[in-house]
Amino acid sequence: MNSNQQQDEFKITGASEMAQIWQRDFLASIVVFLVALPLCMGIAIASGAPASAGLIAGVIGGLVVGACSGCPLQVSGPAAGLTTVMFDAIQRHGLEQLGLMVMIAGIIQLIGGWFCIGQWFRAVSPAVIRGMLGGIGILIFASQFHVMLDGAPQGSGLKDLVTIPEALRKVVHMPHLSSRDLRHDTRVVLQDLGELHRRQVNLNERVLAHVPHHRDRSPTVQPVLLEEFVTEQTAIRTGAEQVLSRALDLFQGQQGKQRRITESGQRTIDQLRMSVEDLQQHRWTFVLPAQAEAAESLAGMQQVFKNHDLAAAIGLLAILILCTWRRVARGPLKVIPAPLAAVTFATLAAASWQLPILYVEVPNSMWEEIHLPHLSSFMNVEWQGILVTSVTIAILASAQTLLTATAVDQMHHGERTNYDKELFAQGVGNCLCGLVGALPLAAVIVRSTANLEAGAKTRLSTMLHGLWMLLIVVLLGGWLRMIPTSALAAILVYTGYKLVDWKSVKHFWDYGSGEVVVYLVTLVMVVCVDLLVGVVAGFLCALILLAYRFSRLRVWMEAVDIAGQYVVRLEGAATFLKLPRLAAVLEQLPAGSKVELNILKLHYIDQACLESLRCWAGQYQASGGDVLANWNLLESWALRGAGTNKGERHAEVDMADGVSPEKNSTSPLPIINH
Repeated sequence: MNSNQQQDEFKITGASEMAQIWQRDFLASIVVFLVALPLCMGIAIASGAPASAGLIAGVIGGLVVGACSGCPLQVSGPAAGLTTVMFDAIQRHGLEQLGLMVMIAGIIQLIGGWFCIGQWFRAVSPAVIRGMLGGIGILIFASQFHVMLDGAPQGSGLKDLVTIPEALRKVVHMPHLSSRDLRHDTRVVLQDLGELHRRQVNLNERVLAHVPHHRDRSPTVQPVLLEEFVTEQTAIRTGAEQVLSRALDLFQGQQGKQRRITESGQRTIDQLRMSVEDLQQHRWTFVLPAQAEAAESLAGMQQVFKNHDLAAAIGLLAILILCTWRRVARGPLKVIPAPLAAVTFATLAAASWQLPILYVEVPNSMWEEIHLPHLSSFMNVEWQGILVTSVTIAILASAQTLLTATAVDQMHHGERTNYDKELFAQGVGNCLCGLVGALPLAAVIVRSTANLEAGAKTRLSTMLHGLWMLLIVVLLGGWLRMIPTSALAAILVYTGYKLVDWKSVKHFWDYGSGEVVVYLVTLVMVVCVDLLVGVVAGFLCALILLAYRFSRLRVWMEAVDIAGQYVVRLEGAATFLKLPRLAAVLEQLPAGSKVELNILKLHYIDQACLESLRCWAGQYQASGGDVLANWNLLESWALRGAGTNKGERHAEVDMADGVSPEKNSTSPLPIINH
């Protein structure tokens, strides 16, 4: 075969292999997209943000981060591990500051990647990481349990936990089904109220971009823009009045229900009317509080029509499918991920029964939810709180990303992770997310595992999953309004449960009770205080445990069968802090005996202990005794601990004499008579 034929055959073979790789990446991208779609929406809702904020973040995580990632097979997107931080941040600073917080976090990651500190995020105790994830899992489980019942989180992790029994009391009876027509009409009312609530929140963000919390001066708002605000606020008020009228007609004859509808509806309409008047009369001091109260009033109006028992039934159905899908799916159905199957069946059940429960609030066009930053958004900002939150987001997102990258590397034999490049890519993605007001990004193990198990070979699968997400956002955004909120919350409840890996307690116990203490301290502090305090507390516990282990010294004396011979065993680290314990054991040795210093399990000795042993050995031999010890090896350890080159020269001498420091823990050392 000539060279031209060989070259042609090589091209054909290479093209065939490339086609196979692309085919695998294409199929894997569809699987990852199907896994990511419900998770992006569920995590956004759990974070207190619109579902569109999670979908847009998923698009950026696939198309942008996937293209420049340092871990090609890793998938980035909204992360369940950040939900508690984001929910608290949005509650404290408002949804309008979401973009600013995420953008600053992205800038911090860019700086970290540029200065090559990606490797440092790996220097975290596994017990701290597991404890953090376990605490996050409990918080997610507790908060989303209320959402699964069409309720609302109570504001803190402990409150969410202790109020679960109260929430269950609302649903411990068989769901009551009214007539199909009434269920359908009530469902339409709930969806219309949800759309009005979404529009009000969106308007609040747009107004805040031009009318921040001014006190001493009036902002400059273009007349055309102001007229647009007034028109939208008036339209929302008109829509609320129409919904109220329809709702009263639905429940004619039910006086108690009508009274609650009238009270809630009238309060909402009055609040919306005040918002319109404040905008028209340029009462800037009252505009933003009035609009925030209007959004709360619309959410409160939804409460009148909620059916907690029906929402619980849909959530239970979703969890049942999540738990059993892998065992019951047959044939082509096995390709469908469990979260997507759960959402699909829950959506079909809610639609076929026309259940009057809460549904996802998304616009017909996702572009309505993109909010570019405005100069006035940076005025009168509580910078201290914003910066603390941004640093927290950057640290947690980076730690989760780089630890996930380590796990992904262990699952395949392809290209290894460039940690600094990955950190920089995450920073680019989060800067873009902040620019458009989306949730922060992090690498996620569930989607990354799905990508690998589906046969992905290159970063193309990650990028294509972002493309499919973009097509859904652009073309089919309105269809997502059919998804029950309780179904997405159920996925997060299940995710939170899985994050609390109690088997890890047994795993850590195998390495000592100290690791279990670090795990439990981190978990409890995350749940009871907050995420940052929990991680810091766990890290400090790990440092204390490390200091204890490296300063611990066990010294004990054993009598040998031969009369007059003793062995003194040293285990751990011999430092000046342990001199009293060492001296107490040595003083118990009878005079005139033969003593062997066994240092097989000694891993460090400082100068103070070495000199003390030498002094004792000299005095003991002067009184008629005999001491056997490897003094050259002990001195080499002491010199190495001091950072001198003499320790290396002593070690070389020991090696020449047949004494190997590296084998100190596995084989006996020759005893050198002093």
